[in-house]
Amino acid sequence: MTNQPDVTIGMPVRNGGEQIRVALDSFLDQTKKDFRLLISDNQSTDDTLAICQEYAVRDSRISVVSQPVNLGICGNFRFVLMQAQTPFFMWACHDDVWSPTFIERNHANLLANPGAVASGSKVLMIPAHGAPQMAKGTSALRGPVNERLRRFFEAPSDASRFYSLFRTRELQESFPADIDVFGYDWIVLALTLLRGEHLELPEVLLKRDDHDADHYHKSLVRRQSRTLHRFLPHLPMALTLKRVLPAEQWNAIRPLVVRRNMIEALMYARSRFPALSPALQRLSALEKDFRHRQLAAGTRGVESGPRDGAPGAL
Repeated sequence: MTNQPDVTIGMPVRNGGEQIRVALDSFLDQTKKDFRLLISDNQSTDDTLAICQEYAVRDSRISVVSQPVNLGICGNFRFVLMQAQTPFFMWACHDDVWSPTFIERNHANLLANPGAVASGSKVLMIPAHGAPQMAKGTSALRGPVNERLRRFFEAPSDASRFYSLFRTRELQESFPADIDVFGYDWIVLALTLLRGEHLELPEVLLKRDDHDADHYHKSLVRRQSRTLHRFLPHLPMALTLKRVLPAEQWNAIRPLVVRRNMIEALMYARSRFPALSPALQRLSALEKDFRHRQLAAGTRGVESGPRDGAPGAL
């Protein structure tokens, strides 16, 4: 183990409970031993803070911050990132589990690929009920910047790439303080793609809890007080992307972002009004068929985006 760790793990948590022990143990089992693990407890009302402090006493690599006020989810994620002073950084959720070689393998991958800003692995999503499924949002994003962004927004999926290993400076530059909207993680990922490529290792080195649609929509209702933003949950995200991305990159992904808003609106409407589910499923099928036809025909509108200055919805 070196005296100066070059990886910081940031774990923002609120009410993680006993689950956090499994996550912490998986980090203590990592083959790469020189890291710093920073836990930010965001006003937990259970025994999370005591558990984390117990681990910090046992291992000097672990430090715990007890937040005096609730930072919110986005604020807590940003807090741990901005404390990092090592060349590499990764976020960790309290209910995920990492294979022992996760940090070592991704660290080596970034060292071997100086043009990349992130390296992750395939991810297995573990639902409360049913069979585990492979995450769909981890594939490598390489090539020109507009192509990277378009490929990401074509299918951001569960955004498991958010839990990759990143170059710290590039990630900090990609997380401005004023993006606390539903979907802030997609904004951060988009901004990292301006700065470099995302890599993927072919093995499953991370297992994540897979929350069902009810969990997603309850979270949405808690966060969004305005009815419009519940039916268009990614509208604030879209407006933020328009503000923070260069015009060329925004124009390249604008049709895809509009499409994501349509998809999320259908999902929310289906959960809110179950009687409409058959009709909404037909609409969704039509949308997917239209999308496949566009891709097959190489339609310019989605693949290349509108010309600079062309009128659009956003």
